[in-house]
Amino acid sequence: MTIADQLRLEGEQRGIQKGRIEGRMEGREEGGRETALKIARTMLASGLNRTMIMKMTGLTEAELARIRH
Repeated sequence: MTIADQLRLEGEQRGIQKGRIEGRMEGREEGGRETALKIARTMLASGLNRTMIMKMTGLTEAELARIRH
């Protein structure tokens, strides 16, 4: 294996590792958002004020509007 091949392989491995890390981070963010939506649904069903729900969950008005439908 040439030095160029070794460097290319190392670069590919770093790229794969970076992609996995970024994928995990995106998955955690998505999971957190899904949890917030679930909690917001329960809060809405309990009659809590929408403004308070947005403050507590970090959701936007548009996201809360989607929950209601």
